[in-house]
Amino acid sequence: MKFKLIILVTLLFLISLNIYSLKKYSDIYTQSKIQLSNLKGSVSYLGRLELWQLLVQNNDWDNAASLESKLNPEQVDNYKLSYMPQQLQIKLSQLNNQEIKTSNDYLQLAQIQSILGMSSQAIESIKKAHQLDPIRSDIDRLFYQITQ
Repeated sequence: MKFKLIILVTLLFLISLNIYSLKKYSDIYTQSKIQLSNLKGSVSYLGRLELWQLLVQNNDWDNAASLESKLNPEQVDNYKLSYMPQQLQIKLSQLNNQEIKTSNDYLQLAQIQSILGMSSQAIESIKKAHQLDPIRSDIDRLFYQITQ
């Protein structure tokens, strides 16, 4: 009887520790899923939207599509334009076809190239942006982050 009580107390302690750590130290996917399962409608919607955005950022379009029908199309469309590979390829070709590029154009190129996994080209775009505008603080910070 005493042995069963010790096991029961140990199990309760481990379960409570697990719940505490899940709430306190969970990753962003887990936090989104917790919000998604919330009974309060607005919190559940925000959890669904956040999870959808994470899936899109990680290029998991199949799973994102399953959540998309339950989201506001206006919120989804803008985000799709920023992360959907087909849209990014169109933007990339438009920017590459410009004869005269500004530092902002090169930064946008670097962002698109980075999302598409073109790391070396993104670094070159940041270097070109720095050549055009070396005193701009955001470009300067990016340039020194990639050169170190």
